[in-house]
Amino acid sequence: MNQYLEERKNMLSKRNKLVLLSAIIILISLIIFSPYLINNMPLTYGTDIKPQWFEFYTEFKNLIIQFFETKQLPFYSWNLFLGNNFFASKSYYLMGDIFSYIGLLIPLNFFDVAQVLEVIKFLVSGWTMYYLLGCYKFNSKVKLIGSIAYTFSSWAIFYSGQLSFLSFYCWMPLYFASIELYLRKGKKLMFPFICMILLFTNFYFFYTLSFFTPIYYIYRYSLLKDNFKNFIKDTLVLIGCYLLGVFMTGVLTLPTMAYILHNDRVGQFSLKLFFEQPSIYLHELCARLVPNYIYIYRTNVFETTAHTTRELCLYSGTLTAVLLPQIFSDKDKKFRKATLIFYIILNLFLIFPFLSSMAHGFSDPTFRWTMILILVQILTVCHYLENINQLNTKNLKITMGISIFVLIAVIPLTVILSKGNTISAYRNQILLFLSAIIFVVINTWLLLNKKSYIWFLTVLCIEYSISGFTLYYSRMRSEGITYDFIKSATHVLQDKDHELNYFLENIEPVNSLQYYRTYIPLESIYWDFSHNMSLMVQLQGTMTYDSTYAPSFNKMKEIAPEVKDYDSEWIFNIKNPDILQFLSVKYAIVTNPSELPEGLSWRLLTDNYRSGLLVYRNDDYRSLGTTYNQIITYEEIESTKLITHLSDIVACESSDLMEIQNMMNSNHSVELENIAHQGNYLTGTCNTDESSFLVLSLPYDKGWKVFVNGQNVKTYSVNGGFVGFGVEVGNNQIEMYFTPVGFKQGAIISLIGIMGYVALIVYEKLKIRNSRRYKNEQSI
Repeated sequence: MNQYLEERKNMLSKRNKLVLLSAIIILISLIIFSPYLINNMPLTYGTDIKPQWFEFYTEFKNLIIQFFETKQLPFYSWNLFLGNNFFASKSYYLMGDIFSYIGLLIPLNFFDVAQVLEVIKFLVSGWTMYYLLGCYKFNSKVKLIGSIAYTFSSWAIFYSGQLSFLSFYCWMPLYFASIELYLRKGKKLMFPFICMILLFTNFYFFYTLSFFTPIYYIYRYSLLKDNFKNFIKDTLVLIGCYLLGVFMTGVLTLPTMAYILHNDRVGQFSLKLFFEQPSIYLHELCARLVPNYIYIYRTNVFETTAHTTRELCLYSGTLTAVLLPQIFSDKDKKFRKATLIFYIILNLFLIFPFLSSMAHGFSDPTFRWTMILILVQILTVCHYLENINQLNTKNLKITMGISIFVLIAVIPLTVILSKGNTISAYRNQILLFLSAIIFVVINTWLLLNKKSYIWFLTVLCIEYSISGFTLYYSRMRSEGITYDFIKSATHVLQDKDHELNYFLENIEPVNSLQYYRTYIPLESIYWDFSHNMSLMVQLQGTMTYDSTYAPSFNKMKEIAPEVKDYDSEWIFNIKNPDILQFLSVKYAIVTNPSELPEGLSWRLLTDNYRSGLLVYRNDDYRSLGTTYNQIITYEEIESTKLITHLSDIVACESSDLMEIQNMMNSNHSVELENIAHQGNYLTGTCNTDESSFLVLSLPYDKGWKVFVNGQNVKTYSVNGGFVGFGVEVGNNQIEMYFTPVGFKQGAIISLIGIMGYVALIVYEKLKIRNSRRYKNEQSI
């Protein structure tokens, strides 16, 4: 009976601690978001939330609705830049993130949904970190402090506007918790499951996490095990569990791998030994002491102009910065040695760009991997909070002195080294650093005087509340937009879904049997809101801002660099008339005739669409598909000359020349007619006097299966990354069906992974049951 009451008491105590943790997280979140809440403004914080996440989420929602209406899986998006593999390209953003689907259940506009989800993710971050700290056997007070520190780290706050980034971050502690449970208790079931969740959520970060796992695993193994006698066996078991988790995600990750490996960002490996700007290293030093997210993308003495090096996030309260150097004076030699080696190795990735590049998938070096470093720092600091009576006071005083010196001297030093503006230009940053000194002194004083944990928690909460509020207040003042502005920008072309499409389809009777794109200027119609606005009006447009655009379009970038906007590698705004002609642009909607791309035969259809917009028709409109009778290789023609002939000459790789040329037996050019498209298919007819080669202005993707009169035909990538195939003499019935490359194989792999995981569950349950039976028999 006493044991039952004790267990009941412990359970209530744990529940009360979680309730307190949740209440603190919600309170800090409300304080942080209060500038937007009080002023009734949509939460648009984040570089990409307005121009990318908003539009991609809208298309995601439309495809999910389409699935329930037509039973077609959300594979292909016709509205995504020129048509694209949504399933694979948006796994980075949405498809595997459980919070994306939770958001569909919240009956609010996107920005309010995003804000609600941010609070939920902050809560999940706190809960999962609390669980991890419990696996480390820390007391409840330390767990509370560590959980708050993790929830509101600089990384979490800065990337809160990147929806799947924060989703991954909030689940990540469970990954480390599952490793801890395996090493301490031999428990295996949690690791495959959390691997599955994390890989589904964001493959990009899962690679980074996997990259650092061996380092962390060896570190913890050295501390928790007496020796390395069973290291190989234990490691192989964990690797097997890891592979089970990976296998279970095959249905999404295999199509994603097949797609994303063709992205031109992959393979941009940096071989640089050091960063060129010394300010980066000074920033790395200060990022442990101040909430640097306040000044990133603002007037900043550490500014590098490159997002890969300016987005440096570590800070998790000055308490973390003050306690971390205790490693150097730790009396436990085994812990000190292992932790120092481990921590130094992690920091080498901050020093050497080529290491950071490796951790970033052998792509551009960035500091996004620091989410792992901040978690490690919090775990280490919690170790010293747990043993607060054993802290080295001399170390604390030295740390405080060095921290104050750094905070005072680093800005003038950086100005001198970079030969930048005068110190007065960084007034706000200087004020931030001076305020950090106050918190450094307060936390050091609390530690030296062994104050109650409630004081540390209170100071920590005040820090995060002030810094978070400052960030969101400044962003609201400088970048905030109103609900009315968003509604005006997104409703300038229509009030109801598909209203614009209905208008264009009925303006000419033949449109219901045609596929066409529409040119719309970003500045006047879309008010510079986003290059992805076509997604908001279910329209096939000619712009995008998307780092996971169709890989085949890289060929068009190569032969026509002018398709890029803002000189960015993943922002496109096509204005070249020859390319627009090839892309089947039939209409243009503008506010002034001067906005029309020159070189096309524009004819005014109406000057009063939605009270003043001008709608023009391109009388030289080219159908989505046209047969060709001339061909040349990319090597044989200058790119500038090729662009002018995209609509009448096939340009191909030299290896495909003979095959395609043998199909060109007709001297006439005919168009694809009677076009119908929806979801994952497209159909049409093509009547030729001889066999010929048909080119469609759809981005080439091996996921398309093309049937001509019922026969599956080979497809080719031509004319800058678009699809082409042969047609027969006479009437051709064209049918095209899209399934992402690797989807079927991935589904089989997922099934194998699930079966393997079920088998592991059964095995572990039987093992536990047999162990209990053996113990009972022994006791008898």
